[in-house]
Amino acid sequence: MSTSNNMLNILTLFSIEQPILDADEICEKLSFSIPTGYRYIKDLVNHGLLERLHGGQYTLGPQISVLDYISQRGNPLIHYSVPLMQEIAEQTEMDCCLTQLHEDYCLDIHHQSFKDSDLLAYGRGRPRPPYAGGAPKIMLAFSPAKTQKIFYEKYREQFSLTEFSQNEAEFLKKMTNIKKQGYYFSIGELESHLGAIAVPIVYSTKSNPIALTVVSSAKRLKLTNINVIVDLLKNAATEIENNMLGKKID
Repeated sequence: MSTSNNMLNILTLFSIEQPILDADEICEKLSFSIPTGYRYIKDLVNHGLLERLHGGQYTLGPQISVLDYISQRGNPLIHYSVPLMQEIAEQTEMDCCLTQLHEDYCLDIHHQSFKDSDLLAYGRGRPRPPYAGGAPKIMLAFSPAKTQKIFYEKYREQFSLTEFSQNEAEFLKKMTNIKKQGYYFSIGELESHLGAIAVPIVYSTKSNPIALTVVSSAKRLKLTNINVIVDLLKNAATEIENNMLGKKID
């Protein structure tokens, strides 16, 4: 592997479960020789991507926080979405999330709470399962069939245990039905006390779908007019898509 790939692999070792690693552990996990591994680590420290702690231990460095700040301030998707998400949160009195789907995890890139709600255990930057909840399901439904099949093969056990689908044919049929419906309504899939309504944001054939979602207590959502919230979400999603395409609407 190239030097750049090796150095990036070091950064991906850090997780919520293991936010601190020592140099020897890093070398062992990635099968680096001690001199090579220490050289990579030193370079990452010099660039602020790792920070040295006591006893030869390391954690992610300050440059990571700078990059996250730049991402929040400079990402046009977030820029266009935040005002609309604030409006949705105020109108529905629910939390609103903007979410991306990756092969190994689902990730909120912005979370708009209603009056500092602490409803969600997950928030910006905290990975969660890519197979459970409203956001991943709607993004999968608007993804190519090839992507759907890859996800099914990887998480077939989870889809079966949650009784979402018992085989690939059933899974693909549900994806088709969700896409036709245009939204996905989930109750208790990610956290038993919560529910979600998600719609897709699709602004490019070269970009993966994004999910725009409202989250509330399961009890409240069961008594809510789902169609009203779906319309709010779809209108916001359309406006975001138009802005991303450079076709701003008045």
